Amino acid sequence: MAMASPASEEQYRHEQEAFVSNHGGTTPQEIICTLLPNVCGVLLTATILAVSRNYTHRNVRVLIEFVLTVIPTVLCCTVLSEHVGVVCIVMISISVVNILLLASRGINLPGSPMRPVTGKRPFITNFRALTNIITAICVLAVDFQIFPRKFAKTETFGYSLMDTGVGLFIFANALVAPEARDLSVHRQGGFRETIRRNMKNCIRSCLPLLLLGFGRFAIVEYTAYQKHVTEYGIHWNFFITLAAVKLFTGMITSTINSEYSLLSGIWILGMHEYIINTTGLKEWVLSNEPRNDFFSANREGLISIPGYVGLYFIGVAVGRLIHSTYRNSHREYMLHHTHKDISMKLFDLQLDASYNESMTLCIKLSLISAQACIATLFCDMYFNVSRRLANVGYCAWILTLTTVLLTLLLLVEIVLDIINYAVSESRAESRTERLRKNLRLNLKKHVESKGEEDKECLVRRTLEIFDAVNYNGLFFFLFSSLLTGLVNMSVYTLYTKQTIALLILVIYMAVNVFSILIFYRLQISFKL
Repeated sequence: MAMASPASEEQYRHEQEAFVSNHGGTTPQEIICTLLPNVCGVLLTATILAVSRNYTHRNVRVLIEFVLTVIPTVLCCTVLSEHVGVVCIVMISISVVNILLLASRGINLPGSPMRPVTGKRPFITNFRALTNIITAICVLAVDFQIFPRKFAKTETFGYSLMDTGVGLFIFANALVAPEARDLSVHRQGGFRETIRRNMKNCIRSCLPLLLLGFGRFAIVEYTAYQKHVTEYGIHWNFFITLAAVKLFTGMITSTINSEYSLLSGIWILGMHEYIINTTGLKEWVLSNEPRNDFFSANREGLISIPGYVGLYFIGVAVGRLIHSTYRNSHREYMLHHTHKDISMKLFDLQLDASYNESMTLCIKLSLISAQACIATLFCDMYFNVSRRLANVGYCAWILTLTTVLLTLLLLVEIVLDIINYAVSESRAESRTERLRKNLRLNLKKHVESKGEEDKECLVRRTLEIFDAVNYNGLFFFLFSSLLTGLVNMSVYTLYTKQTIALLILVIYMAVNVFSILIFYRLQISFKL
């Protein structure tokens, strides 16, 4: 049976624009629930790879990662959006079975205190990669009928899955910014010299983003591609917003120490909310006023910049909290070689437990998410939540969602750390036994085998496809945008059947992920 087609290309373009416009969104609880399978998928994939690591080739492991993390995300954003709870229960159940299988192999939970965590932060890697992957799925899926309209971008106020994309992207970048890791260049040669040097660096780093933004606008105009005007404006787009945020944050960090990121973010958001509510900007941006000049044509993109700048600084503050928690704990351990223990008596039973900085940070992030949730509810009551304005309510909502996801991903990492620690202790005992039996064991081979084992433990905590996506994060988004345009120009997405639409989405994500994986393995980085 032939696929249906519109009467004309012009009519179809109008149908597409109407299809993604005038939506009211959903509830924040449903958005969080929709994203839960991503977290469960990380745990499921890590435990399955741990169980089968001796029997699977590297390329097979990558295929398993794709099937267990990317495909469930596609399904839960489309045909399984009403059955997310069942998906999560199945994933968690299989993960528990995998952990029991590992325990049955003679791996016991550690009785001694866990060592402090060093090196990369897997839960941040997972969060940033999932942000990119979910965004890539949604930008194409929204053009198909199988994508629930409640997940499409809201027209004025409300919550939706696609509204979170730009906010999560900016927050994810802030978490690993130099300011968040205390790697920013300190003032040298005077105040003016510092500002001039930083401005020069900011402009240089913004130019590629501006070129991408202008290039996207030119291609959209040349191909008469459908445009959701109330998203950013007529000429504005995601890349120009990123460039503007990078420029303004670079200027501000030239004059204000990153220690004051939280205060800076709150002050900027407070002033932004005050101005848009007292000057009539809110009504103007959300109105149907003519777009007859540059400012009115791109009012969403221009007015939302202060909100995203404030959100970026709050993200830097959260990033500083994360990195300082690990840094301070590791320094204390190296200086005093002390462990953190809890001892309590419950019903005449003596309970002893040890904890590390990941567990401490998990509590901190959960407290932040609770406070951000209260702030979101307050803002929603008095100011509403609007992506088009990037107002205080929207930024509080993004902070809530981000800290919830980071907390859950950190919980997964803690579980994997406990398993990895148990594995390393078990291997250490077996190595000791081998050394006792064979005193002529070559030391070099012993060290190399230990390094390989440690590397295998690290693989369980970070998936290779996630590392690949993070390695070229912005290029991944650009590539997915190009593929989205190619699909839309080749297929009448509005008239595509459900099974064909799902097949297209899976193939599209496979091309995205495995292409970026090739660049990662070849160590080809695109600095955009």
